[in-house]
Amino acid sequence: MAGAVAIAQDQQAEQQPGTLFAYPMAPDTCSTLESRCNYIITHFWDNYDISRPIADDVAFERTFRDFVDFFRYSHRNIVMSVVRDLINKAQSNTANLQKLGEVAERALYGTEAEYWSDEVYVAFAKPLAASKQLPREVRDHYASQLARINAVQVGAKLDLEYVGIDGLKHRLSDLAGVKSYVLLFLDDSTDSMIGRLRLSTDVALNALLNSGEAVLVCLCGNKYSAEWATTAAGYADNWTIGCSETMARDLDLRVFPCCYVLDDQLNIVNKSLSVQGLMSAVNPNY
Repeated sequence: MAGAVAIAQDQQAEQQPGTLFAYPMAPDTCSTLESRCNYIITHFWDNYDISRPIADDVAFERTFRDFVDFFRYSHRNIVMSVVRDLINKAQSNTANLQKLGEVAERALYGTEAEYWSDEVYVAFAKPLAASKQLPREVRDHYASQLARINAVQVGAKLDLEYVGIDGLKHRLSDLAGVKSYVLLFLDDSTDSMIGRLRLSTDVALNALLNSGEAVLVCLCGNKYSAEWATTAAGYADNWTIGCSETMARDLDLRVFPCCYVLDDQLNIVNKSLSVQGLMSAVNPNY
């Protein structure tokens, strides 16, 4: 069980090292994990005045991450309510509001996040993008994130255009009769190279591709060149290979390599999967 939730379950109200305050204890009347976590997040910040300057940034982030740790076990409506309340209180101090946005991004959206949730992160990012208190560049930062998230929500249609190794423009919809699409987004990092090699040799994924149950489209975030096309042609015989120099700007790609899964109508079924996450999805015994 996650560390912060373990504190709640064990009823340990003592202040934890590196945090701002002792966390609230759920009363005995809260008999389920969800009810206990609901109580804790509802009262989490009761004894902290977020309108006052944040004196210890490290402790604030540690405390916020513990706060977020309870979200996965709490009721959605309670989570959204406490997020709105926290943002409203933080708006009385512009520096704190900006700090709250930075910490929320790292804890809920960025590569360091232990709990990814578009819905919860949007609840933070939307008021930050609209806040006249914050500098224009800060508002634009959150607005651009919101645009990318909204463009590729689960259920949305994604008919990407890309340049193939033949140097011509293609779209995903050009691949007729596909039952499901696996999109693999790569950059120039070592992690992308290793992820590509792992997927190219995965038995379960190759069985899906060779049976026609799915097609894998590997998209690299570079401009087309003959040199790239020569290299990419050797990636995997049963992959469709392309490049798109705008994909990192237009899509919600938080880590590389990054995987999306689409259905036969090009609707997003899953997104922001790691290579390991994709391998686990296609092979339950992985």
